[in-house]
Amino acid sequence: MRRTAEEAARTRVALLRAALMSFEEKGWRGATFEYVAERAGVTRGALNHHFRSKDALLAEALDWGWAEYGTRLFDTDAPAPDAAGWLRTLLTDFVTLLRSDELFRALASTTVLVAPQSDGDTTNKHTALDSWRDQIAAVIGTGDSALSGATVAGLVLVLLQGLTMTVVTRPDDLPQPENLDAAMSALVRGLLHT
Repeated sequence: MRRTAEEAARTRVALLRAALMSFEEKGWRGATFEYVAERAGVTRGALNHHFRSKDALLAEALDWGWAEYGTRLFDTDAPAPDAAGWLRTLLTDFVTLLRSDELFRALASTTVLVAPQSDGDTTNKHTALDSWRDQIAAVIGTGDSALSGATVAGLVLVLLQGLTMTVVTRPDDLPQPENLDAAMSALVRGLLHT
């Protein structure tokens, strides 16, 4: 039976989602092709059809995951308020996703704990981070900060990466929901008004 391109694309996304969840649950060694295929509800042959190796599966799952969440975080239809409001929203949304979205936590965990064990190429990850930095710098501009927009954007990336690490290693250290707005407002003031 011949599958349509749309069906193949859905299968590929199911495999990428299953891979992230499997890598989080089982780690690099435990997330076998059999386990990922079973979790996605497909055969091992279907997984092999889409990905030639576990390194390729991991690299594409990470690329797909960060691109998907990057779209959610950066491509909003609402007009950007002032730079401080936009940045506060970005940071709040990022922490909220880390706390409440199972797939985003799996993406963070896989990035922090599993990706370093792979021999895969990380070029796309750096390209994605460069894109995030450029988008942040474009919104931030120079504003009231003594620092350049690029420097502030770099600091925001450091903060996002730190939050990603924190959800994996010490999740209770993330700002609690009742303090999230105040915590993000304080961070934004520190970043933009130095």
